[in-house]
Amino acid sequence: MSKSILFYWGKGAEVRVKLLNIISKCNKKNEPCYMNLLAEKLGLSHVAIKKHIDLMLEEGFVEVINPEGKPVYLKLTQSGEETLGEFRKG
Repeated sequence: MSKSILFYWGKGAEVRVKLLNIISKCNKKNEPCYMNLLAEKLGLSHVAIKKHIDLMLEEGFVEVINPEGKPVYLKLTQSGEETLGEFRKG
C-alpha cells in the first residue's frame, strides 16, 4: 500500500492518525462515532475535526454509515484500517 501524504507528510497528519484510532476503537466497541465526539476527545473544534474528516472521506479512509443523518456516524474503511495498521506496527 502506498503511504498517503495525509498521514505521513501532510499538515495535521498526527491529528488524522489520532482520529483513525478513535474511530477504530468506537467501531470495535460497536459504539457510534461522530464529529462532536471526536472534537471532545481531541480537544479540537468541530470545524477542525470536519476539515480532517472531509479529507479522509475524500481519500476513502473513512465513510459515513448514515448518509443524511444527524449526527453523521463514521466508520473506517478497509483502507483506513490498513493505514492504521501501519502505524501500530511501528
